[in-house]
Amino acid sequence: MSIREIANNDWPAFLDEFSRGHRAWRATIQSVALGESARLGAIERPLRSVTPTIRDRRVVRIEIRFQDSHAQQPVLIEAPVSVRVDETEGTAIGIEIVNEDGQCTRLQFRAAPSSEQLDGVAPGELPEG
Repeated sequence: MSIREIANNDWPAFLDEFSRGHRAWRATIQSVALGESARLGAIERPLRSVTPTIRDRRVVRIEIRFQDSHAQQPVLIEAPVSVRVDETEGTAIGIEIVNEDGQCTRLQFRAAPSSEQLDGVAPGELPEG
C-alpha cells in the first residue's frame, strides 16, 4: 500500500479519471477533523463521481456523489489543499482530501479488484441477488 500526493494542477484530470474508473464501486466516506473522532458518512454505497468545482483556474470545492444520491446530499469538501490516492499494486483503493482547516475526508472502497478481474461492469452495477 502506498499513498501518492496528486499535484494541484492535476486534480481535475485525476478526479475525472478516478470517477470513471471507479464508477459504482462500493465506497465508504470517513471525515476526521483535527482533535476530533472520525465520523462515518456514506457506508458501502456505489460511487457516482468525485467532481471538482473550478474558479479562477483553482479547485475551490470537491463534491462526492453516490449513484443513489437522491436520498442523500453530496459530500462537499470546501477549500481543498491536498488530494492523495491510496494504491495497492497500482490499483486505487481510496483517496484522501484535506481542506484548509485540516479536515481529512477519506473515500475507501470495500474491495479493489485488479484491472485484469474487471469485465467492464462495476461491482455496484451487478444485480443484487
